[in-house]
Amino acid sequence: MKVEIISIGTELLVSDILDTNAAYISRSLREVNVNLTSKVTIGDDPQMIADAFQVALRRANMVIATGGLGSGKDDFTREAITAVTHRQPIPEPPGIHGAILLGDSEVGSTGLMLEEAEGVLVCLPGNRREMSYLLETEVLPYLRQQLETEMHTGWTLLRCVGVMESSLKQDLADLTANPNHRITFDSFAGQTNIRLWAKTNSEQALQEQLQGLKTAVSQRLGDHVFGAEADRLEMVVLHNLMKNGLRLSLAECYTHGIIHSTVSQLAGVNEHITLHPARTWKELGAALQLDNLTGDNLSQWCRSAANALRSQDNSDLSLIVYSNVTQGGVQVLVTLASPNGVSVTQRSFGGHPENIDQWALTLGLTHLRRWLMVHN
Repeated sequence: MKVEIISIGTELLVSDILDTNAAYISRSLREVNVNLTSKVTIGDDPQMIADAFQVALRRANMVIATGGLGSGKDDFTREAITAVTHRQPIPEPPGIHGAILLGDSEVGSTGLMLEEAEGVLVCLPGNRREMSYLLETEVLPYLRQQLETEMHTGWTLLRCVGVMESSLKQDLADLTANPNHRITFDSFAGQTNIRLWAKTNSEQALQEQLQGLKTAVSQRLGDHVFGAEADRLEMVVLHNLMKNGLRLSLAECYTHGIIHSTVSQLAGVNEHITLHPARTWKELGAALQLDNLTGDNLSQWCRSAANALRSQDNSDLSLIVYSNVTQGGVQVLVTLASPNGVSVTQRSFGGHPENIDQWALTLGLTHLRRWLMVHN
């Protein structure tokens, strides 16, 4: 186990005061056989303290900080902790939601400990007597226990579509009340990866907790979850076409062929998806013998194109994905023709142009996936 020491206090930087706390902690750590990575001294600046915490948590499994615990405007350490961990301050001890209180406020000064996915953050008072007491009675026993019982950590991944990251964080917040659980998100162009992390004392317990988290998240998000781990949206859609024995005709206009290039590499795609070579409305219109497109009839033109494409290829389904650039931004129009009629999804985007094609890919595949789920 790697441990880093952070000493907090401007007086340690600008005066002749020796940092005896750091020396005492480093001597104590040698007795429990851990690796000391670094000792850092920071002044009473919450931003600098927060930066030091972040760097230390990247290098070490545990960070032990002394000093900076006060009340009101002098509580530099807790202010830094809220910035690093995004946990909320609370009025009662230990002052941070989800933290473990070290010591007894009725007997002496207290500290706190936070178990985060990146590592354990321990904050002790600057008073030498109180610091050494909490180190001996709370921190070192915890360290010995961790060294004696190897903790098992792991993660699993769920993939979802059609939900904003802010909504996901709100809907799943209570699942991280357990300090041994953590959920993080990575979103791009309408798709979000949800990483579920857990820490336990055995491999069996780890797998059980990860499965429990996965089940809880899947139940809450329903069919917004389209896969896990290595699953990709295009793979899931193709699998559903295969399972239902359906054949799809696909055309796209002004998307730089992103759907074509994405699905064409999949195994078995040629048996279930016919990819039209057209890249503009003129090319597609000429191939399908459609009337000219005007600004007023885009939606109707796409409906006609979807029906004509399905009829021409004699396919079960046809999908037209059209990216329309306007003065107000970009509209992505998705039109699906089936034996049940024509269904449409339309979204407007004002973001960076480089991301529009990715949104078109997500929107087109998601519309098709939902139709397949309903008409399974």
